Amino acid sequence: MKTVTYKFLIALAAFFLQTFAYAGWVYFDDNYGTTNEYYFAPVENKGSVKVIRTFTYLPIDAKAPISTPKATVKVTLYPYGSEQSTYEINCKDKTIQLMTRIFYRDPAGQRPLVTHNHNDAFIQGSNSEFAKQFIKTRINYEHIKHYRIAETACK
Repeated sequence: MKTVTYKFLIALAAFFLQTFAYAGWVYFDDNYGTTNEYYFAPVENKGSVKVIRTFTYLPIDAKAPISTPKATVKVTLYPYGSEQSTYEINCKDKTIQLMTRIFYRDPAGQRPLVTHNHNDAFIQGSNSEFAKQFIKTRINYEHIKHYRIAETACK
């Protein structure tokens, strides 16, 4: 009887470890052949709205906008090494919205540089291409990133 209980506890522990081991960053895409992009699994489920987080490290020089409203130059670009984006996808309405982008100084995503949210005054008050990324739009299935995000979130 003692051996059966021991085996049962090992099997139960293995099941829970397998479940917890699944949560983490999973390969997502090659971002047009420039770098590997990952998403955090499992995708967060809010009914018809799914939340997916992506992480990309950049082997090339890239710059993130940082707003300084009181300065003469309102936006300055600073180099960053990686970024994490959070999207909300409404699978029923087939819409997507970038909610947050966090830019990091380092490729490992350990040292945050700046965070931009869809409701920031800097984003709301701008018509730049960067700010337009935060507008809720219909999923464009011909755009590979939209397609991959919808495919991952709405399965």
